[in-house]
Amino acid sequence: MSVRELAKGITYTDPLPTGWKPPLPIRRMSKKQCDLIRKQWHIIADGEDIPPPIKNFKDMRFPELVLKKFKAKGIVQPIPIQEQGLPVILSGRDMIGIAFTGSAKTLVFVLPLIMVALQEEIMMPMLGYMPINQIRC
Repeated sequence: MSVRELAKGITYTDPLPTGWKPPLPIRRMSKKQCDLIRKQWHIIADGEDIPPPIKNFKDMRFPELVLKKFKAKGIVQPIPIQEQGLPVILSGRDMIGIAFTGSAKTLVFVLPLIMVALQEEIMMPMLGYMPINQIRC
């Protein structure tokens, strides 16, 4: 049976459960404030209860090691696709993201996957077990 046949009739209405939430000041941003940031960076976002864009990686609650690696690579703040895309995916939501080639879109879906793997590893009952994630293309 093909994947298409297995998925027939399945609809997901709720986001995947995650433990991630933006910091309280960001959660308290008004829709008008969020829309102003999106307009400033030419971000088009459509949907219900869209997570607010976040203008720095620290407020996205990445581990200090990740932040240090970004800094070492000269990555000091998210670009627009990351500013909106990372909060969406970290919130467990689906997203279609469109940006120019070379705009670092890949980071938007790879970094949350790494974060889930790290979270799963922390929850493993024994040292040495590893979570398994697959990306199928």
